[in-house]
Amino acid sequence: MKDRHFWQIMLILSIFLFIMTFYFNNMIFLLISLTLAFIVRIKGDKVIFKEYNKNREEKIKRLKELS
Repeated sequence: MKDRHFWQIMLILSIFLFIMTFYFNNMIFLLISLTLAFIVRIKGDKVIFKEYNKNREEKIKRLKELS
């Protein structure tokens, strides 16, 4: 569970920095937030959205069986 909380905090931090980019008009915040978002997408997606990904794969499998 600690791992999931870590990735959720990283995602929230990335969103916060992205919003702060608009407020301060600072490119550094934008680059940091996009980097964090990319890292969360690559490494944290399987941890944060585990149940969602499982349900989605099951639905895709069922749809492929129907066609």
